[in-house]
Parts: sequence; structure tokens; C-alpha cells
Amino acid sequence: MYMEQAAVAAIFIGTIGALVFSHWRAANIFSAALLCLFALQISTVQTSLEKAVNPGVVTLLALMLASRALERTSLLKLFARHALEKNETRTLIKLTGLSALASSFLNNTAVVAALLRPIKNQNKVPASKLLIPLSYAAILGGTTTLIGTSTNMVVNSFWMDTGNPSLSFFAFFPVGIALLGCGLVVMLLNRYMLPTIHVREEQKQYFVDIKVMPESPLVGKSISDNHLRNLNSFFLVEIIRRGQSIAPVRPTHIIEAEDRLVFSGEINHIEELQTLPGVKLFAEHSGLMSDNLVEVVLASNSGLIGKTLKSAGFRAMFDAAVVGLKRNGLSVPGKLGEIILKEGDNLLLAAGRDFRSRKNLDKHFILVTDVVVEQPLSLKANWGVIGGFSLVMVATICQWVSLLQGLVFFIAACLATKVVKSAELKRLFPFDLWIIITAALTMADAMISSGLSATLAESLHSTFSEQSVWFAFLGILLVTVVLTELVTNNAAAALMFPLAISLAESFSVNPLSFVMAVAFGASASFLSPYGYQTNLLVFNTGGYKFIDFVRYGLPLTIVYISITALLVPYFFPF
Repeated sequence: MYMEQAAVAAIFIGTIGALVFSHWRAANIFSAALLCLFALQISTVQTSLEKAVNPGVVTLLALMLASRALERTSLLKLFARHALEKNETRTLIKLTGLSALASSFLNNTAVVAALLRPIKNQNKVPASKLLIPLSYAAILGGTTTLIGTSTNMVVNSFWMDTGNPSLSFFAFFPVGIALLGCGLVVMLLNRYMLPTIHVREEQKQYFVDIKVMPESPLVGKSISDNHLRNLNSFFLVEIIRRGQSIAPVRPTHIIEAEDRLVFSGEINHIEELQTLPGVKLFAEHSGLMSDNLVEVVLASNSGLIGKTLKSAGFRAMFDAAVVGLKRNGLSVPGKLGEIILKEGDNLLLAAGRDFRSRKNLDKHFILVTDVVVEQPLSLKANWGVIGGFSLVMVATICQWVSLLQGLVFFIAACLATKVVKSAELKRLFPFDLWIIITAALTMADAMISSGLSATLAESLHSTFSEQSVWFAFLGILLVTVVLTELVTNNAAAALMFPLAISLAESFSVNPLSFVMAVAFGASASFLSPYGYQTNLLVFNTGGYKFIDFVRYGLPLTIVYISITALLVPYFFPF
């Protein structure tokens, strides 16, 4: 038994060391640990398979897949469009509030990813003043509910694996809401510590022509009232009205039926223009608007040079319609279909089925790349997805169905209505996270069955024997906080859980208080860009330095630990 404990301890320490000091992927490290357990016959493949289909683990995977449908809705993008204004304080309050609220019910990484582009592309407030608070607010919001963060779901899967019923949807709420409220205040007061960084990156700007249909609700309202100046990825260059150009476009200009609006923006995000009510892109007139576009450059020997798309019979010639045009970064006046083409023009094409088989492509074009453009959901589909997910949450909270059952039906409905595609879910399946949790659950089982957890707990118990159990609780919390900054939140939770359970048992107290210390401690990633995925997202985008996270996150970390240390024992008594 002693040799087995020593082997498990070596694997445990080796796993932590590899996570901290190596550049290997966490999934590879945990896989290696799992193979070591198999090789030494400490654990079996059957045990790991049982852990892999733990109801808590499967629920987490289902939730991450279901969140894909919610990502496709325009709710977050529309809110972000209205939240961004020139007043830095008001913008910060709106964005952090939105991020926290959304992260209570959605995967917080998906929330930050959805808001990243609108913040990056606006020029009202430097993005560096908003992105770290956005990430921290998402982390804090995620602590309020069971599904708000993968950390809570991971801890719940471990809790269920020990034979306990699933934690309730709002089990984390009393402590989480206090952390959220105090955290937002600290971030707001500390906002002057954020750097001002102007990040410029080369974007593929295209000129896109859309037509305002007579029934459009945009008609009769000004540019400002229609929020056409607040688009995330496009700028309104000019209006073509009855053959005449209106440029520059002022906020007071009134939209009329049959107006042609010429926008300049990023080709990858054309779906934003499609969300405007009652408009059609040029390609949609030809019935060719697709979610896979082709970018080409007009060759010097092309017979299209000097002609317009209309006069050249472009649609019939290539089975493709032009969605956007780019010419040396300069504005091109006039309707897209009536622009005279020049050598070197970049064209964005919505290609039909026969496009690739046309034998005249090489003569006219140089193929640049295929561009994947996500088609926006219709208004009906938007409300259907939001309503369906809300129904699942209500049914779960009221205990009419389990969360897993509700999510299974929700995913099936999204597949049936083609809101998401099966191929898309296969691509997005969180295989790495599944491997990490499965391996960690197997390791935890080995630590308990070998007696290592009990031995460590007894040693720690003797250390804290002259102190109250609260000090042991605080020790677990602090070690988890440190570990989550060194490795990742899920890895920290997985590694600390078995030790927390054993330590609670050695004191003969309620293990849930120690479990909550692990859950909240693993989410306290405010000092490093590497401990949490949302931090890593904003780190690369905002042009930050490591010290920026330390400077801004240190006061928040101190407040977070203090509140957790006081409130967890109150709501989850020893």
C-alpha cells in the first residue's frame, strides 16, 4: 500500500510540475498521468470509462455544445452596439454588467468572444480600458450559478462522483452574487490603473452594397435613429439615391425606400449587415448568398476590365454574384452592380454550385481564399433559441427535468431546425476538457483508494490541529487560488478536490464548505493572463503586458479571497 501511495504521489506531483513548468497541452499531461496509472495497475480502463460518462461530465459537455446555438443569436451583439459610448465610465458599467449577467447562464468564454470584436472595432473608448474588466466580469458572473463557468460544472461532476446528488442551479448564488457586486465596484474604482493602448491591425476592408426595401423599418428614420453609425464591423460610406451619391453621410440623413447603402468593413462579418431589417445584399438579389464566399483578384488579362458587373453578365458567366469590392483601400462610388471594374480589384463572390467547374476562371481571376461567413439567424430563430434555452433553465430550476435531459432536447431541437449543424458540433466538441476531467477523476479515485488522500489529510490535520477548522479551509482556498494562476482553472479544481474532501473528513465537518473553497478558489484568476481562457482572449487582443493583469487584478484578488473566506463558512457551515 505504501508503494502504491508513493507512486500516486509521484504522478500527482509530476502532473502539477508539468502543468507549471512545461509548455505541453494540459490534455497531453493528464493523458500521460492516466497512462501511468494504467501501466502501474493502480487504476483500470474500466474505471476511467465510468468516470468519462459521469452524469456531471456529460452535462458539462452538453452545456458547452448547447452554448453554440446561443452564440449564434444576435442578442449580445445588439446590446454591445448600444452599450458602447464615449463616456468611459458608463460604457464600463454597461459592458461589465452585460458580461456578468450573460455569463451567469452562458459559457463565459463564449460571452467574451462575442463581445470582443465590437469593443476592438469601436473608436470611442480605448479597447485596453475595457477588455480586462470584461474578462474579470465574465469570471465573476460565472461564479453565481452552476452553469456559469466550467469550473463549477467540473466541481459538480467530482461531487457527484463521490455519490452525492448534483448541486442545485443556484447553490453558488449567495456567495457568487456578493463576489460579483463587490468585484464590479473594485474594478470601477480601480479603472485608472488600466493602460491606454492603441492596437491597430490590418483588416480586409470591402465595399458592400445593400438595398433598402420599401417595407424596411429603416425607412423614414435617420442614420442616427437606425444606429447605422454604431455597427461593429462596417462604416457607412455613402448613400446612392436615384442615381445620385450622398457622401459624406451625416447622422441626420433620413433613409428612403430603394436607397442603396454602401458600407466599408471586414469581409468575415458580413452577417452583421444581414441582421439589418428589410435590406438585401447585392448577391441576395441573385439568390446566391451563401455561408461560404470566395475572394478573388481581377487578373490583368481579364476581359471584365472596363466593364460593369451588369454589362459583363457576371452572374451568368461565372454562376456567382459579387458581395463586396475592395480597391486599394479607397471608396468606390456608385452601385456595386454599376461600378466599372479595374485590374487588381478584389471581389468577394457568393459562388453557385457550378462556379468551380467554369473553365474561364483562371483567365479572369486569381483565387485568394475561401471566406467562411456565418449566416445570421432570423428574428424568429433568435427568439426560438433564447426562449428554448430559457425554458430549459426554468424546467431545471423547478426540478421538472434534470439539466442534462433539458439540454439533450434543446440540442436535438437546434439540430432539427438547422440552427446548428451536426458537423459543427463535432468540430466544437471539447475533447481536451473531456480528457482532462476523465483523467483527473481517475487520479482522484486512485488517491482515495490508495489511501494517499487520507494520509495527506491526516498530516494537514495535525498541522492545523491547534487552530480552528477555518484555517484549514483558508489553506485549501489559498492553495487553489495560487494553483489556478499557475495552471488552469479546471486543472486546479481537479487537482485540489480530492485533497479538500479528505481534509474535511479528517476534521469530521461538512465537506461542502471545502468543496466550495475549491470551486470559488479555482475561479479566482485575476493575476495572470494564462490561468483562464477569457484572460487569454483579451491578453492577445488588447496588447497588454503581464504586469497589467497583476496591477489591475491584485486589489480584486484580495477582496475576492476575503469575501469567500467569510461567506462560504456562513452559507455552508462546517
